[in-house]
Amino acid sequence: MTRTLLEHPSAPEFLREFQEEHLSELAFLLAQRRRYLHDPEVEWPDVESLETRIFRHVEALRTGGDIGLTCARETFASEAPDELTAGAYALVHVTSGGDGIAEVMARMAEADTVLLPCFTEALMLARHPQLSERLGTLLTALRPEVRAAAARILGHRRDGGAGPLLPLLDDSVPEVRAAAALAVADLGHRLALPVLERKLTQVSAGEVGVWALAALRLGSSRALHACRQVGHASGTLSPGLPWLLGLAGDAQDFGLLRQLCARPELMVGVLEALGILGVPAAVPLLLEHLSHEKTEVKEAAAKALALMTGAGLLEKVQVRDEDASDDEASEDAWHEVTRPSTDAVAWRAWWAEHRSLLEGKSRLRLGRPYSLDLCIEELAHSRSLFDARARAALELGIRSGQTVGFQPDWPIRRQRQAIEQWRQWWAERTRPR
Repeated sequence: MTRTLLEHPSAPEFLREFQEEHLSELAFLLAQRRRYLHDPEVEWPDVESLETRIFRHVEALRTGGDIGLTCARETFASEAPDELTAGAYALVHVTSGGDGIAEVMARMAEADTVLLPCFTEALMLARHPQLSERLGTLLTALRPEVRAAAARILGHRRDGGAGPLLPLLDDSVPEVRAAAALAVADLGHRLALPVLERKLTQVSAGEVGVWALAALRLGSSRALHACRQVGHASGTLSPGLPWLLGLAGDAQDFGLLRQLCARPELMVGVLEALGILGVPAAVPLLLEHLSHEKTEVKEAAAKALALMTGAGLLEKVQVRDEDASDDEASEDAWHEVTRPSTDAVAWRAWWAEHRSLLEGKSRLRLGRPYSLDLCIEELAHSRSLFDARARAALELGIRSGQTVGFQPDWPIRRQRQAIEQWRQWWAERTRPR
């Protein structure tokens, strides 16, 4: 009589080990994907191969039936962040009828705050037709940090309606209100714009930045004026306000940004904003700050100059790994990165040579007159950094009035689709009539 391998006495043990290996690989690949998206040495399209492998491991777990489900639940019970993320991601996919979503949300509602990013990552990336609808139940969770996390996930996914988020715009907790406002903007819900603009006149100066960003993304004609008004006022300012002037402003905002640059707590943000704004008159101020005593100030000035000019002046430096312990002195705690040069002498020489070609432009981006197609190029270029692509996407949304959307940590296939939509929009916009 013919017998199959599944009838062997060791089959259950073998199958369990097989499923555990899939989950171990899944945890590794999800963590690797996160690192690669932020690694300046990795081209973002290359992450797609990791996503293919992630999907195949999930398919194998689903095929594993009850054994795969049991192993996924055991991994999900872990307190180790990478394993918890993998377990949450797996549970959403391997259960039938959405039962895994309910399990994930139940634990998320009670999880330690430090573990919430694990749930956020897993649920932002997971693919399930019921997920966004079911996440709506967490918008009424008792814990504000859970409500805020659920709002961020829903905005990031962009596959549901904004209705369930609207009550959170009046939540008693600022973090929740902010998350809801940005999520509503992510979803392109223009009907919420009057509420956002009204909030701009009611919140403290420290909260203006978030509400202004959300309103700008929905096409507000008032939010930029509000940012300028707050910027001219004395007192505490939102650190993100100068950045908004760079994203949405024009040449007239250089004067205000130059004033704000004198405030130490805003200096780095102002320098970044000047690079985004791209006004040639800002170059002497940026050159001056290359000689600043603080490294973060010099780096911000160098990045701004690089964004404006596309000069290609680079330097290699050793930086300490973020996860290295304070007492770790080995070479393994450091790695080499390439970044825009902070050499003031080199930049002054470059500007002296090219100044006459660039000073007549109203705004610069990568050495060319500013245009939204340059933002699309930043999204599409394989070597564009994560933060640069996130900023370029915001610029596109704010300055175009379109709701195509883009997130640099979306699945790569979805990123490509969004970039193609932006290219089609630009082609239509510039087509001769």
